[in-house]
Amino acid sequence: MIDSRLAAFSTIFPQESPMSPHLTRILTFIGRLEEAAEQAMQKHFPCEFHAEIFITSVAAKYRGCGIAKEFYARMLTLLKSRGFPMVRSGFTSPATRAIARQQGFTELGRLYFKDQLDEDGNKLFPAAGDGEEEFANEAARFV
Repeated sequence: MIDSRLAAFSTIFPQESPMSPHLTRILTFIGRLEEAAEQAMQKHFPCEFHAEIFITSVAAKYRGCGIAKEFYARMLTLLKSRGFPMVRSGFTSPATRAIARQQGFTELGRLYFKDQLDEDGNKLFPAAGDGEEEFANEAARFV
């Protein structure tokens, strides 16, 4: 999984070296999140293929303007027109999770940032807090 995601990340974040500690932490976490969601997806959203929205982010100065909400609305319309039966995505902030709920996504899996350890037992996200909103989830919906 990490190798397949490296190509995507190197395009999105060219400033990161291919196996920087930061990128490795992110990819490890995303892999765990996808694994946690896979069984639920097969149970609740059985289909032969689906679209996956990998990374969605809005620059800080434009947050709160409805950009992410509009992105998901347009993406769902596009995916339906292209024949995709369902879409799956990861959500890492309270704002994007709220958009997911508004757009009809169903949570498939959840991981709290504070609980994630690397192979040596060190926290993947040392700055993560204990708050209820300190998690990421995978969610899906039929298009």
